[in-house]
Amino acid sequence: MKSLLVRLLLVMAAAVAPAVAFLAYSEIEAWQVRQQLVEQEALRLVRMVAAEQQRIAEGAEQVLDALASTPAVQDDRRPQCERILANLLHRAPRYSNIFVLGLDGIPRCSASPSNTLINASDRFYFREALRSGGFVVGEYSVGRINGQQTIHLAKPFVDAGGAVEGVIVLALDLRWLRQALASLALPPDSTVSISDRNGIVVAHLPDPPDYVGGPILDAIRFILQGGQVRVVEAIGRDGSPRMLAYSPPSVEPKGLAIAIGLNRRIALAAFTQANRTGLLLVVAGGLLAIMITALLGSHLIKRPFRRLLEVADRWRSGDLAARSGIRVDSSEFGRLAAAFDSVAASQEARVQKEVAAREAAQTRAAQSERLAALGQLAGGIAHDFNNVLQAIVGAASLIERRRKDEVAVRRLVRITLHSAERGASITRRLLAFGHRSNLQAEAVDANAVLANLRAVLVETLGAGIDVRMRPDADRPVLVADKGQLETALLNLATNARDAMPNGGALLLSLGTESVAEGKAHRAGLSAGQYVWISVADSGTGMDDGTLNRATEPFFTTKGVGVGTGLGLSVVKGFVEQSGGGMAIASTPGRGTTVTLWLPRAVGVPDVPSPALEDESVPDATASPAGQPARTTVLVVDDEDVIREMIAEHLEANGFAVLTARNGSEALACLGGNGTVDVLLTDLSMPGMDGLAVIRAAQARRPGLPAVLLTGYAEDDAALAIRGAVSGSFSLLRKPLRAAQLVERIRSLLPARTPGALPLDPAKGREAL
Repeated sequence: MKSLLVRLLLVMAAAVAPAVAFLAYSEIEAWQVRQQLVEQEALRLVRMVAAEQQRIAEGAEQVLDALASTPAVQDDRRPQCERILANLLHRAPRYSNIFVLGLDGIPRCSASPSNTLINASDRFYFREALRSGGFVVGEYSVGRINGQQTIHLAKPFVDAGGAVEGVIVLALDLRWLRQALASLALPPDSTVSISDRNGIVVAHLPDPPDYVGGPILDAIRFILQGGQVRVVEAIGRDGSPRMLAYSPPSVEPKGLAIAIGLNRRIALAAFTQANRTGLLLVVAGGLLAIMITALLGSHLIKRPFRRLLEVADRWRSGDLAARSGIRVDSSEFGRLAAAFDSVAASQEARVQKEVAAREAAQTRAAQSERLAALGQLAGGIAHDFNNVLQAIVGAASLIERRRKDEVAVRRLVRITLHSAERGASITRRLLAFGHRSNLQAEAVDANAVLANLRAVLVETLGAGIDVRMRPDADRPVLVADKGQLETALLNLATNARDAMPNGGALLLSLGTESVAEGKAHRAGLSAGQYVWISVADSGTGMDDGTLNRATEPFFTTKGVGVGTGLGLSVVKGFVEQSGGGMAIASTPGRGTTVTLWLPRAVGVPDVPSPALEDESVPDATASPAGQPARTTVLVVDDEDVIREMIAEHLEANGFAVLTARNGSEALACLGGNGTVDVLLTDLSMPGMDGLAVIRAAQARRPGLPAVLLTGYAEDDAALAIRGAVSGSFSLLRKPLRAAQLVERIRSLLPARTPGALPLDPAKGREAL
């Protein structure tokens, strides 16, 4: 009973039920009335037949009275009497014979002379007439001489003194009686039966040969009893139910039992049809009411209600902009639709406000997490930079003091170069961890990320944390934003450190996994190839309640001001946005393992194991190779030390060098008599920056090769710079080696100048 329409139909049915019940009651009452009408019709018919028989009996009695008063009968004048009887028999064919009996039962005269030989003293009609002294209807009989079926009507006659002289008898021909019955208007398939007081049939319609003269059915012998006309249910000779109306022999005409049998089905057919029509009208009316209610309910109630349910479902799925579309009016649905739409509008506004506030809070919290992570990183970076600076300062001091000791100077130079490279590596790592932008997916060497992360964590987590790494020998390549990945792993490592206040072990592991189609995965991964990275600690672990809420935004078990509760939620959001997943396994007292799955690069070969770079110090006595004087490089940098160092390295490699401290001086050099083949400029300078210098120079010298040096690490900035200039152009990031710079300049030249010598390997390995 969930459907609104069904409920409406039930209400309608409940409303219609009393009317239907009243109509049904009325039909039942009408049926009873119709039954009574049929019974009354049966009684009318039996009374009609009885009246007809009574008329026949009265006519016969009048004939008998007339004969009894004639002198021929009273004086026993046989010839005259027989002549009178013969004439009467001729005029009244209903009679088969007429005769006058003496007190001894012997005929005095007869319309049929042959009947004078009989003796009727043993007949019922004779005895009963003498006994009663009145008119008597006799019993069924068959003529002793002619064999005709008759029933005798008798009455005694008296002489002039009033004494009974005998009995006059009329023999009623039963064939005529049947014809008289047939003339009556009776219903179809009805039966009429007339029997004597003994139950012998004297007339019957229809008239099968064996009915007349035979006894009535035992089942209806009750019609011979009683003293009034009645109607009962009975079974006819053919086995069909009948409505039987009867008049017993004790009712006029006395001596005859009259029965009318009506076929119940036919008699009630008209009434039954009327009753059936009434019932059909009741049912049809009910069904029509249901159909009309269903149609109107579907249009007026179900449709708007369904629209309200549909819009509610859309709201539940997050589409708060959905509206019912129902016209707002004074009706219940109009007011309900207005209320729905009003609630949706207010909820939409509230949700938008809350979403905006939540996104802003998450952005602030994510930035706070990043800053917190960078704060952790800064401590270790400061330590690394202090060591780098200490090595560089110490080596420089020793070089100044031992400048004549070539072996010592070469060793100190090597230390200085290694320290500078280490500083550059620290700077790149710091910039990568501090990178803030949308996810920029790229192919990432997972082993390299873990190696770099371990190098940072060893310095930042403290001596109490044993940081270990378990790389994958195949060196798989994954697809993700490298900076975000490093930040996520650093967050996990920081959480691990906080879970080990007394120290412990931190294991960084990685591997590959293939997820088959249709296979359930604990991280909810779809089918594909993945690289997994896990961060496992030996800390305090988490119970089930904490583990279930670990990735909820703003949930934290740390004290106030210690954590925001966004670390794991940010990491989870990052990996899922990258097409991967995250899973956490933890046991109280035994530690926690956080595993990240990221898509494996498709179509990108795994990174080969890197060959060891030759870190040997070049031979300072090697013969330098020069560049022809006509290849001139214009060096532009506002830092004197850097400008002079670059110029010295380029000159040492055979280039002619012009220098300028700013853009104005550089453009002046281009306008002079000297020829500039390559422009080399720093990006960040006061006044005109390097990008503006290149654009202005290429405007004056279209196609002038240019090299831009920058200390920034933003990929987006590099792409913007490449699109902002034309002609031969290249971007290099500081710090860099002389070999990189010389090779880049050489690659920008249209063709190698004849006689140009290759790069001096000793000078090329020096850092700028």
